[in-house]
Amino acid sequence: AKMSAFLVDSSVKTGQYRDRSFPGSREELEVKLKTSTTLYVGNLSFYTTEEQLHALFSMAGDVKRIIMGLDKVKRTPCGFCFVEYYMREAAAKGIRYVNGTKIDDRVIRTDW
Repeated sequence: AKMSAFLVDSSVKTGQYRDRSFPGSREELEVKLKTSTTLYVGNLSFYTTEEQLHALFSMAGDVKRIIMGLDKVKRTPCGFCFVEYYMREAAAKGIRYVNGTKIDDRVIRTDW
């Protein structure tokens, strides 16, 4: 647990949303959020592609993977995704520099 203190990037604050189904304590969740390399990206156009997102978020650092949110029935994009980076620093840059960017005529939102 002490090691994680070195990985915390306090320059980018965590948002207000908290996953109520998280199995651990509130404190454990906060530690995980402060050391996470995964971003939530919302307000995407249903037509924005994984390739477009990869090109945009790669400007902040090496992207490990992108997980597109899909409609349960149609299996088509539904306006959000998760971007996972290899490093916390790159993820923080992704939030800092990409949040508020316009892609496919929509202003996207990023959060931990």
